[in-house]
This record gives sequence, C-alpha cells and structure tokens, in this order.
Amino acid sequence: MSRRAWIIGGASIAAIAVVVVLIVVSIGGGGDASSAGSSEIRGVSEATALTKGLPQSGYSIGKASAPVTVHEFIDPQCPICQKASVTSVPPLLTGPVRAGTARVVLEPLTFIGPDSTTAAQAIGAAAAQDRAWTYTEILYANQGTENSGWVTDDVLTGIAGKVPGLDVARWNTARSTDAVASGIFDAGDLAKSQTVNATPTFVVTGPGGRQVLSGAVEPQALLDAVKAAT
Repeated sequence: MSRRAWIIGGASIAAIAVVVVLIVVSIGGGGDASSAGSSEIRGVSEATALTKGLPQSGYSIGKASAPVTVHEFIDPQCPICQKASVTSVPPLLTGPVRAGTARVVLEPLTFIGPDSTTAAQAIGAAAAQDRAWTYTEILYANQGTENSGWVTDDVLTGIAGKVPGLDVARWNTARSTDAVASGIFDAGDLAKSQTVNATPTFVVTGPGGRQVLSGAVEPQALLDAVKAAT
C-alpha cells in the first residue's frame, strides 16, 4: 500500500467526544487472563525486543527529560498506522528514543469505527500500567481489516496475556474506567487543536522547532525532524 492516509473529517473529530462518552458502557467484560486465543497472537517477540529497556509512562515511551517530544496520532484500525509501526517507528525507538534525545507519545483516535474505540480502550488500559507501547505493537501485528469485527475480546485479552509485566485482571477492569475514556477524549481534543487531519501523523516538537509529518513516512525523514527539533 502506498502513502495513502486515513483522513479525519471535522465532523469525525467532533464525534470522538460522543464515542468516548459511550466507552464506559461498551465493555461487557473480559475473559480469563491467560486464555482467549493467546497461542495465536503474533509479533510478541518483536514488540518485546523493540520496547525492552525503554521507559514507558502512560502513553509515552522514552525518557521524560528528552528534549524532543513526538506525538504520534493513530487509529488502532488504520492500516497505514500498522505500516508505520513496521517501517517508520522502529528506527525512531532504536535511535533517538533509546539515546535519550526523544520520547514518543501515542495519541489514539477512534474515527474509523466501533472497533477503533474498543482497541483504543485496550491500549489505554495498558497505558495505566505503563505498557501501552508494547501492547500497541503487538496489536498492530494482529490487525485485521477495518470494521470487520476483528477486535474481539479474545484477541485483546490474548494480547494482554503476552505483554511482559502486564496484570491482565487489572488491565481488564481498567478498560471501562473514566480514566481510560478521558485519555481517548484528550487525544481527540489534542488532534483538533493541532489540526491533525490524517493518521498516522507525527508532530515533532523541541527547542529547534516543530514539524508535522503524515503517513508512513520514510524513517530518515522522521529522524531528520527529530534532529532539527533538538
């Protein structure tokens, strides 16, 4: 697939608030912590290796003291976001993030459909235990066709069971909390304030300035933006 990006209309951004209001009632409960198709989950070793040793705090990965912050706006169902997770993001994490120059903050949006909301809730619940990045990388490795119903409780719980250090029972409870709902609402509000109109979008800010890059950008372009912002 080319550099096609999923476009967010103004009305869709506004609708995020409505979706988030419904989050608290959208979870009917999870399965057993260690079950739910865990043997079929892909990408575990790759995601674990990519994020190992990097400090995670909420939705962010990298040192809090890093001079450059990259906000990555995503929709968990977006196939271009999945592509970026394979091509654009790894050099960013293994380079400036691991070096302490940058940190990256996930900003989950939910405009594609109901599965986006359910998946974003799962990411938010992992963020509550500082495991959002590992969870999201594994989620992308198991992404299905948008709005096909691929975001099942079995899949989400199976992924949770594969994230090192994640308490799955706590994760399952957190999915329906106000805190998770607020985190998703905040991401939508920030997207609107930053005039983000596609996913993925990387907003790079630092002492050297600000750049916005959209789509599954070339890794070097993202690294250059971080360097210029340092």
